Parts: sequence; C-alpha cells; structure tokens
Amino acid sequence: MTMMDGLQPDAPTETNESGGSQSKTAFRFDDMDGRAMLELAKIFKHGHDKYGKDNWRKIPVEDHINHALMHIYAYMSGDTQDDHIGHAHARMHFAHALVLEKL
Repeated sequence: MTMMDGLQPDAPTETNESGGSQSKTAFRFDDMDGRAMLELAKIFKHGHDKYGKDNWRKIPVEDHINHALMHIYAYMSGDTQDDHIGHAHARMHFAHALVLEKL
C-alpha cells in the first residue's frame, strides 16, 4: 500500500474558532490559482491527445527540464507563438512528478 505524508487516517486534529474539528492538513489547495491550473490541464489534454496517455512518463527528467528551459528562454526572448510559461509549467510538473516517483 502506498501512503503519502499528510493523508494518514490517524492525522492529528485541529479545532477552529467555531468549535469544528477536522484532520489537520499539510496542504493548501485553496492557494492554487484556478485559472493557471485550468490552463495547465488544457496543456495536459493537448499532450494526451497528441502523444497518448502518460507518454510524459516515458521521457527522462533531464529532457523535461531542457524543454522547460526552451520555453522559458523563448518567453524571455519575446516569442509569442505559444503559451511558453504554461508549457514550461507543464514540463516542470512532469519532471517533479518523475523525481517524486523515485523517492
């Protein structure tokens, strides 16, 4: 069984100002920008449709980083033909996920 930190059933509880108790969480999903996450999901959908499900898992971390840097430098150079920041975000997400898989 795989267990991730911060999701254990026996996590400590906390009580709010109104007296409501719940499991204490190590996550802040509410601080994630909704529009940026929707744009990221749109990029994932495009990749899924073009290359197939989970194709990104077959690409080395170093290649994802290289492509992320390509998009960052393209953005910094003023190129506007693609959502370079979004694609860099996607590639770094893939690289991070692959690194986390090895932990």
